[in-house]
Amino acid sequence: MTGVALIWLATALLLAVGSAALSRWLTFRDTRNAARNGALLDPATADAVDRDRPRPWVVFNPSKFADPDDFRAKVNDLALQHGISHVHWRGTTPEDPGTGQTVRALAEGASVVIAAGGDGTVRAVAAGIAHAGVRMGIIPVGTGNLLARNLGLPLDDLPRAVAVALGPDHRSVDLAWLRVEDVEEASDIPAEGGLLAAADAASVRALPEGVPEPRRDEYAYVIIAGLGFDGETMANTDPKLKKSVGWPAYVLSALTALRTRRMRCRLTLHDPLGPGDQETPALGHDLGERSGAVHTTDTHVHDSTTPGEGTPVGSPDETTEFTARTVLFANCGELPYIVLAPDADPDDGLLDIIAVDTQAGLLGWADLAAKVLVQGAGLRPLDMPTSTGQIAFRQAPAASVHVDRPQVVQVDGDALGRARTVHVRVEAGALDIAVA
Repeated sequence: MTGVALIWLATALLLAVGSAALSRWLTFRDTRNAARNGALLDPATADAVDRDRPRPWVVFNPSKFADPDDFRAKVNDLALQHGISHVHWRGTTPEDPGTGQTVRALAEGASVVIAAGGDGTVRAVAAGIAHAGVRMGIIPVGTGNLLARNLGLPLDDLPRAVAVALGPDHRSVDLAWLRVEDVEEASDIPAEGGLLAAADAASVRALPEGVPEPRRDEYAYVIIAGLGFDGETMANTDPKLKKSVGWPAYVLSALTALRTRRMRCRLTLHDPLGPGDQETPALGHDLGERSGAVHTTDTHVHDSTTPGEGTPVGSPDETTEFTARTVLFANCGELPYIVLAPDADPDDGLLDIIAVDTQAGLLGWADLAAKVLVQGAGLRPLDMPTSTGQIAFRQAPAASVHVDRPQVVQVDGDALGRARTVHVRVEAGALDIAVA
């Protein structure tokens, strides 16, 4: 075969593979969009009881805007186009990032509370409005805007964002809570004021029967929490760089965290979904065997002394030991340009627990990156015996993890400090969020 023929053959093969990959990605995208549409509740307006129109409160983070007054004026004008003559405004502070303002807005008769800011503002508002029976809207103006991405909300389009926040379409979304034990303050982790205000402020509201009151040492989150490499990445991200270049600042921080040491983990899943019910690799067995870690699975009955807050008494627990670079607890699965947890659904009442491990230096990270990219195309990554990068999944409504040495813990991008034990739980359908 001549050189020209070989070139033509290689070109044809590349085109065929590229066409198949594009087709698969488009199908995957359409499937996810259909799932979002299928999750919509019946259209309903967020009207006040005594008025035939919404009474919106906007909880906004002034630090996200070069000119906060200009932003307020634009939103007021857009609201007026929807027949709303007055919008109430509450600014966040370092001491209270949005939960206290939300609770006060509810007390003052808000029929919809709109979070205008980044992921931190969104999670703070979510903590205050959970189970209130009041609509939550989102105007995404942060760096990641991860919940907005996962819900298919408009980005960089203020008129559409306001229209959606005040519109009739909405869906239920779960709210997750994380608690750490024996937190160690560390000088290399930037202080984040007001993180505990979420649980403190939310606890002053009356909650529906059967809903546990948030503990004062719990942190609410709506997207993803984690420890290890993930926590180091968030702690090391330069706030000024993040503000100037956006999401790539996290990528640069991740590169500096690649040398994060592997950690020995003991993970307990409370009332887990069985591995046979999931198409993704089962956490623990594959990861533990490949990494040379001791793998054990112990099923026992949960009792009131087990530190899984919100877990029903008498539910079965599973405990697994393995070695990993990071352990994540995801309520949502999509990050910018990648799909980290293909099965994560923000309204399924489950957290997707993800364990990630790499070996062989950069080769392992490259292997892992390839697997994550394959997931983004709607395919299941092949986990070969020689794989140097592993990613494994399980699902459960609550979980606890204990690691061999203190690790940085983060919730929705905010580093909390270093801890060896983390407990997470999810509240199904706690939020009613306006969507497109």
